[in-house]
Amino acid sequence: MFDQIFLRFVLVGILNTLIGYTVIMILFHLIGLSYARSYLLSYIIGIIISFFLNRKFVFFSKKNRLLEFFKFLIAFVISYSLSYLSLSFIVEHQLINTDIAFFIGMAIYSTLFYLLNRYITFV
Repeated sequence: MFDQIFLRFVLVGILNTLIGYTVIMILFHLIGLSYARSYLLSYIIGIIISFFLNRKFVFFSKKNRLLEFFKFLIAFVISYSLSYLSLSFIVEHQLINTDIAFFIGMAIYSTLFYLLNRYITFV
């Protein structure tokens, strides 16, 4: 049902999710930053890790690194923006607990990011 690329992407995604969620919780609960800043800073850290892992481990790309990074950033901005809008709506309307809302935002982000990278960035 799932191909090797997808499975490797999931493994990288799990690692990135664990790192990102840990960073969010530290920034939000221990340091006291807003949910918006915590979410953004965790993704900045994650995007750097993610590019190198996806390029080398998931897609085995050897193409122009700069062009791929540019496309990767565009995929990130699209995915992040849509996931943040969802997170913001959920938090501002107090639909569910903020900690769970972070996870929902991350799921939206991950799905979009996979599709954009698989079919646009690392083609």
